[in-house]
Amino acid sequence: MEVALLILFFILFLIYTIYSKSDLYAHEHDASIKNEIDKFNGNYKELENLDIEENYFTSNNHIY
Repeated sequence: MEVALLILFFILFLIYTIYSKSDLYAHEHDASIKNEIDKFNGNYKELENLDIEENYFTSNNHIY
């Protein structure tokens, strides 16, 4: 009887761990992704605000 209950416990525990593992890492990287997007947006705004003199032209193969 004890062995049957132990086996039943392990089967139920295994089922519980399989179903709960999918939720463990669902939102792990949200904060780091938001941080990188904010860095990118900040860098992009800085590049837009730079006063770059456009003294180059393009041809078929190269930027001169």
